[in-house]
Amino acid sequence: MNRLTAASVLMLALTASAFSQNSVRVGLLGPDEEPRFSQIADGLRAGLREQGYASARIEIVEVRVPRADDTSARTKLDKLDSQRLAVLFAIGSNLARRARHQSASLPIVFITPGDPVRAGLVQSLARPGGNMTALTFEYPELSAKRLEMLRDLAPGLRRVLVLYDPRDSSPRQGADAARAAADTLGLKLVEVQVRDRTDIDEGLKKLDQVDALLGIPGGATSGHHEAMIAAAHARRRPTIFFTHSPSTQDALLTYGASDTEVARQAARAIVKVLEGANAGDLPVERPATLTLVVNMRAARALGLAIPPSIMARADRIIE
Repeated sequence: MNRLTAASVLMLALTASAFSQNSVRVGLLGPDEEPRFSQIADGLRAGLREQGYASARIEIVEVRVPRADDTSARTKLDKLDSQRLAVLFAIGSNLARRARHQSASLPIVFITPGDPVRAGLVQSLARPGGNMTALTFEYPELSAKRLEMLRDLAPGLRRVLVLYDPRDSSPRQGADAARAAADTLGLKLVEVQVRDRTDIDEGLKKLDQVDALLGIPGGATSGHHEAMIAAAHARRRPTIFFTHSPSTQDALLTYGASDTEVARQAARAIVKVLEGANAGDLPVERPATLTLVVNMRAARALGLAIPPSIMARADRIIE
């Protein structure tokens, strides 16, 4: 038999004790935005069940924080520390950063639409280092691909509105990619920085000056996709967003990975940590499947014909 280190023996003993007492706790920390928070929580629970963790063996401690409220995040993380968590699952890079700052020892698994290396949260995708790892549900460069789809959809398109939160690394990365692509595609990106619903409503007034709306994932816009899409379509402006969900189902096009599905997949990393793996040794996972959804109902309402090139690539068509 291989000799076990004292630390390994202690970890096995603690894990066995926790399982026997049905007291394994996983923290779930995310922005207080519905329906997204509940969708991600449901995805995580589904993933844990698939990994063999019934609700009697694991407790998910949900903590919601108003977006960009650093004081609330600090207070609630302090309370989470008292819960004796085995691992923390964080939604978004900003909350992951705050959690790492407050607890250097707590294992953290987080999801983000950005590049966690560029955000300074992990050392590399292969070896994140420290006490955290991530799953991404986006490549920032996909914002450029979506902009190209808009151009193909409406050849006369010239100006595209983008709302993004400058406080968050993920939407900044997406906006950077879209900006670079706009120059190549001969388009003008009309950029509006937003921090709350008031900024978003004000920014949407610029729909009268543009030809389309490009959704950028992450940040303050996350809880307002429905309102953004409705405002654009009311002015007969086509829209493309990054994932098909209840809040984006009315968009003309969606192209990307589901953050709810990525949360389900994150259960694998969480289980590895519960079984003794160091989170910083688990490679960052990027989405393997990107889905293009075409909403023909929206197309008819907007009076647009979807080009055959886009229809041929569609994974799903909503009639």
